[in-house]
Amino acid sequence: MEPGRRHPGELEWLRDFSEMAAKEQKSLLVRYRLLDVLLQKLGVMKAAIEESLSARSPLEHYEEVEKQLREKWEEELAAAVEAEYRRQRADLLALVQRWLRDVWVLALASSDMNELLNFPQLPATAQVARRISPALAVENLQTLESTQRLLHTNVQESLALEVGLLKLQL
Repeated sequence: MEPGRRHPGELEWLRDFSEMAAKEQKSLLVRYRLLDVLLQKLGVMKAAIEESLSARSPLEHYEEVEKQLREKWEEELAAAVEAEYRRQRADLLALVQRWLRDVWVLALASSDMNELLNFPQLPATAQVARRISPALAVENLQTLESTQRLLHTNVQESLALEVGLLKLQL
């Protein structure tokens, strides 16, 4: 995601996400908490999209319309919400992927590599990088890429995210 396309609060959300991932406890419960944080963020995003697009929909401006036209507008609204949600979800997962790339860069590096990092201001990145090998960091990137590809299919979102996050080695 380009820096100009960031939504408000994303860096703060990523900071919280990375700090949770950096906790010493590497249990399944921690990964489920990460999943919960991600799903909550996605839920808030989808609600905001629905609110924004619904406010601009003709459904909000014309109460007296024939049933067929109303159904068409409802279908168009649902499609627009889903398309925008998928775009923003991809942007959020790309943000996580960029953070995982930073973990990989730091896992590889024996010296300070801040100039190569997407998020040098997140200290939790280095904590995670010290705990895992470069090979595991690459596996994390591949896992997230695979999860993103799955999400462009008809797979159930929560299941794909659960499987993807549980595979991460943090």
